[in-house]
Amino acid sequence: MSAPLEVIVGENDRVKLRQLRRMKSVAAGFLLFAAVVYLVALRAEHHGGAAWVGYIRAAAEAGMVGGLADWFAVTALFRHPLGIPIPHTAIIPQRKDAIGASLGSFVSENFLSEDVIRTKLSSLDLGKMLGEFLSVESNAQKVTKEISGVIHWLDELGDDEQISQLIDDTFKRLVNKFDVSGPLAALLETSLEHNAHQPVIDLLAGALEDHLRSDPQRAQGWFNEQLPRWIPGVGKDLAGEWIYNRIIEWCTDVRADVDHPLRDSISRWLAKYAKRMRTNRALKARINEIKMSLANNPQIKAAISDMWLSAKETLARDSQNPDSPLRIRTTQMLVTAGNSLLDDEKMRNAVDETIADLASHVVNNYRNDITGIITDTVARWDADDTSRKIELQVGRDLQYIRLNGTLVGALAGAAIYAVGQLVVS
Repeated sequence: MSAPLEVIVGENDRVKLRQLRRMKSVAAGFLLFAAVVYLVALRAEHHGGAAWVGYIRAAAEAGMVGGLADWFAVTALFRHPLGIPIPHTAIIPQRKDAIGASLGSFVSENFLSEDVIRTKLSSLDLGKMLGEFLSVESNAQKVTKEISGVIHWLDELGDDEQISQLIDDTFKRLVNKFDVSGPLAALLETSLEHNAHQPVIDLLAGALEDHLRSDPQRAQGWFNEQLPRWIPGVGKDLAGEWIYNRIIEWCTDVRADVDHPLRDSISRWLAKYAKRMRTNRALKARINEIKMSLANNPQIKAAISDMWLSAKETLARDSQNPDSPLRIRTTQMLVTAGNSLLDDEKMRNAVDETIADLASHVVNNYRNDITGIITDTVARWDADDTSRKIELQVGRDLQYIRLNGTLVGALAGAAIYAVGQLVVS
């Protein structure tokens, strides 16, 4: 069995405790005042006091009864009055778990329902709020910074072999289950529309540059092997070195220049290819054939592993550098997305609907788990601590019941005494 949770008492609770003690003193003072008035009036009445003294005595007597009765009722909620274990007292400590379960059920039925969630979300216009937030560059930079933090956390999570295997297994399941040509075309078109492919170009150019710089001799040797055999050895070395240096410079230029001609060429080519993926049956069939061969090709697994390691290194480095092209491009992309949300009502409606669907899915499938947090937490609270905590929240207001009990009791006592006198006379 887990240990009871300590009910946290903060500065706000200390203020409420002082207010509660003050109100208890006031309520007790009223009761004490009624008792003193009763004794004085009773003594005066026994010594032949005026007729009106009887009214005072009856009012004070009834006030004491009302004050004591309400003191008992209020106290019985939180503890046994005077420490005496009277049945049906100390209600909150004894029924703490039932109260927690009822609170959980109340939250589940009145707050965690799909209708309530959808109604509330529809009134917020979250698509517009998101657009207004992201369209401000400083806000987009904050989001980019948070994304960078997540990337850094993921970089330290797990080992590379496990992650490479996970990527490979996931890839196999996806390509074997779906006709990927349509979704790939839609994804490509959406990425092009929002320039989401630009960070990928930065990433790939950076990964290629890092890969070449990591082993210059191997890279230049590979370039040499691609050259015609009739070129002499010295010429191959010079040509290979020249090609190597030009590719390094090319990668650097692409990453630094957001308007590099290669970016525009890639964008146009990708747009044409996405259209063919939707309309060309032969291409669609070929894509699905490739997916089957890719799923079980060991070289693909090795390539995925190499790409993951290279991309991970580049991504980890650039994500932590505020001035890196990756972070700058990500910020620009977020600002563009924010402006698009503000200008496009259909996009805002789509965002609102997506958020509502996600929230409804969470509520419908995990409602009991969410309310379980409430019931389980209350169940682990110490009973006496829980009682004191609740008393701090509502006890001050309950003391007014004691005050009203004394005052209303006094008025009722005086009225009853007056009616009695009328009947007797």
